[in-house]
Amino acid sequence: MKLFQLAFACKLYGPLGDYDSSLKTFRESVGLELNVQDAAHRRALFVWLRKWGCRQFAKAHEGMAGDALRAWADRFLHTLPSSRVPLLNLSPTMIRNAADAYENLRDRRACWQERKSGPCLVTFGPAGAAKTLFALRPNALPPWDDPIREGLDYDKSADSYSRFLANAQSHLREVLEEAARFGISADKLPAKLS
Repeated sequence: MKLFQLAFACKLYGPLGDYDSSLKTFRESVGLELNVQDAAHRRALFVWLRKWGCRQFAKAHEGMAGDALRAWADRFLHTLPSSRVPLLNLSPTMIRNAADAYENLRDRRACWQERKSGPCLVTFGPAGAAKTLFALRPNALPPWDDPIREGLDYDKSADSYSRFLANAQSHLREVLEEAARFGISADKLPAKLS
């Protein structure tokens, strides 16, 4: 049954937003791998994040967010799985490392916002951190946002992000097993769902 639910969700996904084209534009501008040390790559990332609903990456403060991202990368990028490792092959240790990296990035500063009480520091936040990890490791680290997180009853913690990854991995395995029962191989599944 999950295979048919997934097919239905995929059919609805395209018309609901401009997510595919903005992701395609982002990938065309950075190539296969996002290099957070490259200013043009960071700029492309922040443009894409804004198009994907992350308003905390204000143009006026991209330098602040970029500095925070580079400092985070110096400490955590090497702990992420290789870009060649897919979600299905993440070990529990890889998932835990990704959750730790998520947690640290979530709390890094993205911009200042003016409020009635004065300037307020705004962080990458849970959606901004998860979407950035997806930009870095699209085959292994799926994005989430507030509606996904809340709909699945997760909070903003690293433990919830870890559970999210483990559950996504488990659901993907189930879908692939169900597809195999219908004689559909993993490499043919995307075409069958579109």
